[in-house]
Amino acid sequence: MATASALLAAASFLAPQLLDVPGFGLGVIAVVWIGYFVFLKASPYRTLGYVLAGARIVNYRGERPGIPRLMGRLMFVVGGPMNVLFDALWLTGDHNRQALRDKFASTYVVRHNAVPAGLGRVRYRNYTFWGMTFMFREVDRSERAA
Repeated sequence: MATASALLAAASFLAPQLLDVPGFGLGVIAVVWIGYFVFLKASPYRTLGYVLAGARIVNYRGERPGIPRLMGRLMFVVGGPMNVLFDALWLTGDHNRQALRDKFASTYVVRHNAVPAGLGRVRYRNYTFWGMTFMFREVDRSERAA
């Protein structure tokens, strides 16, 4: 958010007429968020939070996820602060410790230096919440090789 604020301040100083364009500020914020939460997470460099936590994001194959998966994951921002509460409730009952956005995107947040524990069978599991049934792809931990 600080980057978006800095860009908007620079635009108001260098080209004040840009601030009169409808949606310009929202567009700047969207570009910064997508750049940070999608393209930076897809890169080997990671976000500042992931660097400080020693984490990285991978897909169900253990590879860096693609841009479409990360865009889908970012769509949960719409929930705003409720995401934190919902994640706290959801994560307590999930055996893979995946947030709901990770379930939808088939991604996992793992330690930066994590290596695969072996091979696992990919399974499709049904979850019912909000009165709807969803099917998610997961790696079955019980099938992993030692």
